[in-house]
Amino acid sequence: MNLERQHRETLLILGYMYLRMGELERAGRLFAALIALAGERVGSSGAPILDSLDRLAHASMAAVDLERDEPGAALDNLRKAMDARVLSSREAALHLLRARALWRQDRREEARQAVDAFIGLGGRLDGGQSGGGATPARSDKSGSRA
Repeated sequence: MNLERQHRETLLILGYMYLRMGELERAGRLFAALIALAGERVGSSGAPILDSLDRLAHASMAAVDLERDEPGAALDNLRKAMDARVLSSREAALHLLRARALWRQDRREEARQAVDAFIGLGGRLDGGQSGGGATPARSDKSGSRA
């Protein structure tokens, strides 16, 4: 079965929504189905050809695996999502997922290296806030604070 890109995107969004709602079984089934479909597309070497949506399905499945406390499966999916490529800053969070999985396997030094890789790609551990974290309240025209 070959789904069009827009259908795969829609299923990824639905799976993400299930994941955010804590519906791990539903999310896992969707991501697993998308991964299985990706395995049907193979190159001349016989290895699956993964595009960005396939890698996103693997990364999303890794998040489900971590929520299910299956760090080994999460690392396997992250390996496929990262695919020995140089990651962009948009993909830095994959290093944090990897760090969580490694930490749960008591592989502390590798987990620290994954966090360092996240920071090296511009990721921030302070929630993205600069300075002290507090932002001044906005005032309206009457001078009162919002």
